[in-house]
Amino acid sequence: MIEPTNEPPTVVCICGTLAAGKSTLIRNVIEHIPGSAVLMFDEYAATCEWPHDVSQWIEHGCDPGAVSNPRLREDLQSLLAGSAIRHPIDEHIIEPSPIILLEDPFGRTRPDNADLIDLVLFVDLPWDLSVARMVQRALGLEDLSSRFELNNVPKDEVVARIDSARTWLSAYVARREMYTSLSEPVRATADVVLSGMAPALDVLERTLAVISERTGNELI
Repeated sequence: MIEPTNEPPTVVCICGTLAAGKSTLIRNVIEHIPGSAVLMFDEYAATCEWPHDVSQWIEHGCDPGAVSNPRLREDLQSLLAGSAIRHPIDEHIIEPSPIILLEDPFGRTRPDNADLIDLVLFVDLPWDLSVARMVQRALGLEDLSSRFELNNVPKDEVVARIDSARTWLSAYVARREMYTSLSEPVRATADVVLSGMAPALDVLERTLAVISERTGNELI
């Protein structure tokens, strides 16, 4: 557990390739640093301001500066100032903490919150594996230990899973340039690049070591 300090909280931004293991990493870090505040970019979707013409934005190189989220910045500032906030979806209270974990796919490339981030960790995974994992996830294959278990899945659910995979793949193909264009600058401006192909425990240990070095607290 991290010790209380008079120093300002440390904002650790976790980003990376699709399906690289970011959510798993955040869950594992929370287990080792109980009480950490967590802010997830996707949970602020209702207040995220995207370019009016997304297709044109993608065509012109996906400038991260064209995306902003005032509510996310406001909540992050409140936690840094030592004030509790309400979760953007279910409104449960998120207390301030010496460690703030921020999941933001843009890393520090968005000007509206770059100045608030202390450390960026990029979980890297080759795009072919990323797509394969996303399809596996959409099909629910991660929860099946063998192909024989699929025989017990109701037909309607199998159809729903296939439709989910089809929908995701169609969306990825339509906006592939956005994912790949954004990934490079985010990776290039990260402080540490972690391998999404490494065992989850190894990624966690590396992450805790980096946070320990940054905060001066022994976490491992």
